[in-house]
Amino acid sequence: MKVAVLHGPEDLRLDEVKRPQAGPGDLVVKVVAAGICGTDLHFRHMGPRFPDRPMPLGHEFAGEVIEVGARVSSFKLGDRVAYNSNNSPADMGRGGECGGFSSYVVLRDVDQQTQSLCKLPDNVSYDHAALVEPISVGAHAVNRADPKPGESITVFGAGPIGLGIIMTLIGRGIDDIVVFDLSPLRRERAMNLGARAAFDPRENPPADILGELRGHGKIWGVPHPLTDIYFEASGAPGLIPDIAGFCNKNSRVITIALHRQPLTLDGTRIMSKEISIIGSQGYPVEFPQVMAGIANGEIDPEKMISHRFPFDQFGQAFEIADNASESAKVVLQFD
Repeated sequence: MKVAVLHGPEDLRLDEVKRPQAGPGDLVVKVVAAGICGTDLHFRHMGPRFPDRPMPLGHEFAGEVIEVGARVSSFKLGDRVAYNSNNSPADMGRGGECGGFSSYVVLRDVDQQTQSLCKLPDNVSYDHAALVEPISVGAHAVNRADPKPGESITVFGAGPIGLGIIMTLIGRGIDDIVVFDLSPLRRERAMNLGARAAFDPRENPPADILGELRGHGKIWGVPHPLTDIYFEASGAPGLIPDIAGFCNKNSRVITIALHRQPLTLDGTRIMSKEISIIGSQGYPVEFPQVMAGIANGEIDPEKMISHRFPFDQFGQAFEIADNASESAKVVLQFD
């Protein structure tokens, strides 16, 4: 079978390997759909997590259990499952034995790590189940922000994580959401999900736009645009210091994006404005909650998907996913 394996920076190949086999405590999943994550793109450019060995990629996937070891009691043949990478010691796609960009994966000692797989409700498709992971990242960021009814939200970055944030907010009845993103396609996706407005920050300075839309508060007589919560999901260099500069008193800034360079922040500004800067990573409890939200219609992952590719067009799919101006979420489909 073919597996996407990262051998070095910019050296991503489809290697031919033997299909994994289940031992007595293991199971094998036939992958049906997988999403390309921003983390996969970062690894592609940076190289394997452990430079001394190649790394199979892919951690957003769903499929069917097709082989079960004799000692496994928690899953059975035919179970439809999605991989919960945040709660799995298998570390698939991030240095572990397997990666989800392959036709089959093996999960070892599955009864000791049942949280690694989430069973799919009957009405949730494999394509949509593969997107529970990025939506869960967004849902955890929202939980970290703890928005209250009536609060105003600004989201920087309308990639998959930003869209997951918007979906979660809308599902909770919070709709004063203003989005900034460079990509027209992603801005359109944000609007389709229910954002109040979406802008290109190069043409519409956020401080000016937010002041026009929401008015201003004053700190020592100086006007500052009103927004209660800022989500930074873009990774744009210097953006968090910029937000700290123009935000109003008591703003909450949630940072979800990967930043390749350290940030320089004005501590006096953070102190005097009483800004809360909150990190958010992963989804410790949100994965099954998001799965349930998809099943009951509260969350619609289809609105995230911009492209679908068969696995044999993996290279083209990766190039599209790496171009934010052309894609939102790219899904790979397997025979």
